[in-house]
Amino acid sequence: MIYSSDESKIKRKNYSRPLVALLSFLILVTLAFSYRAYQANVELFYVVALIWIISVIVLLWFGNKFILQVLDARVPWAQNTNKRFFLQFFLSAVYSLLCINSTYYFFKFQITQTPPDLSQVFVLNIYGLLFIIPVLSISFGIYFMNQWKMAHQQSDKLKQENLRTQLESIKMQLDPHFLFNNLNVLSALIEREPKTAQDFLDRFADVYRYVLQYKNEELIPLNVEAEFIQAYIYLLSQRFGEQLQVSISIPPDLRDTICIPPLSLQLLIENAIKHNKISEVNPLCIDIYIEEETKGIGSLIVRNTFQPKPQQESSLKQTGLENIRKRYRYLSDSEVIITNDETYFTVRLPLLELF
Repeated sequence: MIYSSDESKIKRKNYSRPLVALLSFLILVTLAFSYRAYQANVELFYVVALIWIISVIVLLWFGNKFILQVLDARVPWAQNTNKRFFLQFFLSAVYSLLCINSTYYFFKFQITQTPPDLSQVFVLNIYGLLFIIPVLSISFGIYFMNQWKMAHQQSDKLKQENLRTQLESIKMQLDPHFLFNNLNVLSALIEREPKTAQDFLDRFADVYRYVLQYKNEELIPLNVEAEFIQAYIYLLSQRFGEQLQVSISIPPDLRDTICIPPLSLQLLIENAIKHNKISEVNPLCIDIYIEEETKGIGSLIVRNTFQPKPQQESSLKQTGLENIRKRYRYLSDSEVIITNDETYFTVRLPLLELF
């Protein structure tokens, strides 16, 4: 038994139904044609020829399908492609020629009571090969094209799933240092400024509530992200004081359909703090604002003063920026644009509209 699994039985059952319908249709057509030919006194030769052709087509269809099923079970394409190709080509060609010759012999002998001579057999096999080889070649070509298409789709699906998994991991996490630093700040405020400590704790809870609430979202309205980033900046201000200056210019009446990926602003601010020097003499200034464009709905600009730490001056790859690029690449065709000069480091995030 070639098919043992329930799935294989279901596939075979689903496949047999249209074949039975096709075979029944061919039989009805043959009977109808034979009856019309009998009424019109058509020579028996033409009727037999039609019946022979239909018989050959049906036998070739079923026989080659059976060969395909056997080889799929015994010699899968993935394990030995070359062996499978030549074996299937050989078996299909031999079976097809045997089918053509045996049916021709049967019908000719039934009509003329004489078997075909060598010349007829030779011509029959030549024409048979001229028919079989192109058909098999086209069949293989269609099969390989379909397999390539399926493999390509599967590869794209796996890439998207892999990227989705990476992005989910990115969205679910804040920098662990951020957690520990803020716990230290909270600990210091509890004894010194209890009221400020309570406000700090409320904002701290708002930050993590946002992460939990929108962890499964791919896009978030910009005004919601702006509310979250206000709480995030408050926590940073308690740690850095006047050393960090953040200016946000986002209209409060912005449409809810204008979105960005969650935590994008947080990653950019975190990236700026991580890679730049911060001091009271040279505070780190971050500007966040919307820049309208003639095409599209505009971009969100995040610009910070460029004062890199010595160990970061030659570092070109920054994890936060790469994460944002991947997220935009997954969600749209819009590209994140990054520019850098001696004064400012600027990131342009395309605004996405959710319909």
